[in-house]
Amino acid sequence: MAEPVLQLSDIRKTFGALKATDGVSLDLREGEIHALIGPNGAGKSTLIHQICGSIRPDSGTVRFLGEDMAGLDMAARVRKGLGRSFQISSLAPEFSALRNVMLAVQARQGSSFRFLRPVASDSRLPGPAMTMLERVGLGHAADRRIGTYTKGMRQRLGQAQAQIGKPRLMVLDAPTS
Repeated sequence: MAEPVLQLSDIRKTFGALKATDGVSLDLREGEIHALIGPNGAGKSTLIHQICGSIRPDSGTVRFLGEDMAGLDMAARVRKGLGRSFQISSLAPEFSALRNVMLAVQARQGSSFRFLRPVASDSRLPGPAMTMLERVGLGHAADRRIGTYTKGMRQRLGQAQAQIGKPRLMVLDAPTS
């Protein structure tokens, strides 16, 4: 049997007396889809934060592609191929969807610190951004300001941004909200 893409072993996180995650173990193999289902406050987002590196577990291990992720922050995990969308996205509402995804393409290409060069004038950005928008079903609304998007459309836009890096694993927080 193939090595798990993601392996969680006895993940625990407490906040004072609250046990947010308590001994969570999971093996996820390539091609599998898993869903965390539970009421608000059950620890779903906390577990996602632990997988993605924004919260460190109190104990247990997160292994991605066979490597222990302890000590790696979110950016390092993304560079290793872990994609993530957020429950509450941080998009630029005054920009179009295309421009928002172009920013993700620019960051992925390692040119996000070229502040003097406007995103709109970089000819390497629109093609991959538009391809991803079409993949998530937003190609028809690429030029609309995302301030006019529904919450579901914003979720898909966040997924488009996360998929720009062609991750080996996508972790989606509340993708159907």
